[in-house]
Amino acid sequence: PEKDKAGLPNEATVNGWISNVNRENVTAYIDQVSDKPLLAAKLPGGKVTAEKKIAELGITDYRLSNGVRVILKPTDFKNDEISFIAFSPGGSSLYSDADYQSASSATAVVRSGGVAEFNSVQLPKMLTGKKVSVNPYIAERFEGISGSAAPKDLETALQLTYLYFTQPRKDAEIFKGLIAQSKGSLANRENDPNSVFADSVSAILGNYNIRRTGPTVQKVDQINLDRAFDIYKERFADASDFTFTFVGNFEPEKIKPMLEQYLGSLPSTNRKESPKDLGIKIPAGKIDKKVYKGTEPKANVRLVFSGDYSYNEKNNNQLDALAEVLSIKLIERLREDEGGVYGVGARASYSKLPQGRYTMTITFGSAPENVEKLISSTLDEINKIRQNGAQAVDLEKFIAEETRTTETQLKDNGFWLNYLNNQLQNEEDPKQVLTYLASLKELTPAALKAAANTYLSGNNYIRLVLLPEVK
Repeated sequence: PEKDKAGLPNEATVNGWISNVNRENVTAYIDQVSDKPLLAAKLPGGKVTAEKKIAELGITDYRLSNGVRVILKPTDFKNDEISFIAFSPGGSSLYSDADYQSASSATAVVRSGGVAEFNSVQLPKMLTGKKVSVNPYIAERFEGISGSAAPKDLETALQLTYLYFTQPRKDAEIFKGLIAQSKGSLANRENDPNSVFADSVSAILGNYNIRRTGPTVQKVDQINLDRAFDIYKERFADASDFTFTFVGNFEPEKIKPMLEQYLGSLPSTNRKESPKDLGIKIPAGKIDKKVYKGTEPKANVRLVFSGDYSYNEKNNNQLDALAEVLSIKLIERLREDEGGVYGVGARASYSKLPQGRYTMTITFGSAPENVEKLISSTLDEINKIRQNGAQAVDLEKFIAEETRTTETQLKDNGFWLNYLNNQLQNEEDPKQVLTYLASLKELTPAALKAAANTYLSGNNYIRLVLLPEVK
């Protein structure tokens, strides 16, 4: 279900094709160890000016004197783990299309440059023996920072966080290497059928907005080091609207002085920002697109239903259940009854902001000659649910699996971190998780019939197929 990937800062707009460059291959500096401290300056610090508790969730909510909000959920799931994530509204949405490549690559540029006096070779050496990771990000609607540390290394993580806000490092030589590697990684992209199909899908579903089309050498050439660095500094110039969430093995009162010292010292200008609604959404109506690439005798199919959506727990549950029930039926019919299909399944996604939208995506692979028959069978299974509702046994399978999954997730730091971050971003009540399993009992076969007629009517239906090139 959508809640499993809640709040993750991995929006499609983040240019993974530059962020994932292995910067250790770029050796522009002599390998050397610095004997300087990571953070030498004496920081002014701040104070907790307000404190609230959410007792039902074991959460402490601090407000610092510079405006920073800190959500703390101590757990005993792992002795050696504290994870955190922060967000602030804005992101790359605030920048023009001309600046977009620089904006979406800005954090990759900064991460490859290091912080303060430590370049990308010296910084990892400074951290040798420590279990610590800190990464700034700029996504489409938010910027922020995420990280993790062993409890003994939390102070180092907070120092790094402070430095990524205040002393990012620009490195022209490393940047040249990044650009060269990015271009190299794109050299054969247009010859890879899966990449070509993925880019086509993204472009069509994004209505050919430049922020949704695939990576190209021309886009890499638009990344400007100075502009990327300036955008980064703009996004992290004001911490007053940042919300940090910490989950893991700590006691709030014991880490409070560190939070006051490092997060309380972050710069604050009290500016008011909101992400810009770029108006990018899946086009309405019916679209049928075939992509011919490669020579292997196999096809990939993606069927997409989408539309406007009222985001609430009841509707979210119905969409998740509908996706699972449909997946069960498609596996039974396409794979077990008709054979020759792989990777079949339906997946629901939905968003509240900037506007309520839903997507139901059905994917499978097959032999090219079976595509039409299998699509017809898929639409037939959808129509059965629209006419008759879900079978009770399939709905029970969904509820049982969700119950098992949720019970496991409630003991997982990563789940809590992403769930709380997502609820905060969407301005939803974090206590919803306490009633989630009970709310599933409200699902009925008739409710899924109504949901199928609402969300799978076929009025907005996009059919995308990857086929081998015609000889």
